[in-house]
Amino acid sequence: MIDLPPEQFIEQRLVECGLNASGFTVKYEDYLQGIEIVIKPEAGATPQKFGCIHKASEYEIVTFSDLEMNRDYSDYTTELYRPKMLEDARQSLEKIGKLNGFPVRSAFANDKLFAEAVEEHCGIPAGSALKEFGDGIVFMPPSEEYRDVEKFINRYSCLITATTFLAAKRELSIGIVGNEAVREEKSN
Repeated sequence: MIDLPPEQFIEQRLVECGLNASGFTVKYEDYLQGIEIVIKPEAGATPQKFGCIHKASEYEIVTFSDLEMNRDYSDYTTELYRPKMLEDARQSLEKIGKLNGFPVRSAFANDKLFAEAVEEHCGIPAGSALKEFGDGIVFMPPSEEYRDVEKFINRYSCLITATTFLAAKRELSIGIVGNEAVREEKSN
């Protein structure tokens, strides 16, 4: 028996899922330090094939060139991992003594007030890290907080776990403002 390179093995499995081989690429990407699978509409992928695609790709990165299909696949995989994410976050909050007394969404008139209660529950001043941004709430601590990684982790680990818990429970969706926003804030 001949061992196939991982890329060819994945390609073969994707074809077995019913995808047209000329409609996708499976390639190791240095910048990702892993294999990326790019699926174009020509591959004939459908939401009904997501389970097979997920199994065939194992833990590699799957990207659909069609943005709607990419979003649908992301939603599919999020649903797969949601129960584990919820349980892991619940256990982490319990371990640090923050599960008892955790704020209940229905007790607050809006997402902003709920987010502030979650911050305070985790020992963070209300409104200092979870902020309104457009129609949603984003995790955006002050830029100077990013300077000391150990301090940042100690200060925000409960809040990050809490937002994961809330996202998994579908009680509050939290966006993350990346480095670009921090860079823009510094230049002003």
